[in-house]
Amino acid sequence: MGTITIKIPQDIFREYELDNVAVTELLLSRLQALQPEAMLFAPDSLSGLFADEAELLEAVTEAAMQARERDPLRVTHG
Repeated sequence: MGTITIKIPQDIFREYELDNVAVTELLLSRLQALQPEAMLFAPDSLSGLFADEAELLEAVTEAAMQARERDPLRVTHG
């Protein structure tokens, strides 16, 4: 049995269990049709990890770019 997690902007808790494969497939297709961009990343992918943390990802990227400018990967002598 699998699990689907949906985060919503309301303070509620609901739990459902589906035993019918056809109903499950219908639910999944409707969810995907509602927000296809929300399903672009697998939950275990690096991009999906930061999906809700745009500001944090921006800060990490900026820090990495600054470090790369300040500390070059190769040091040339000459």
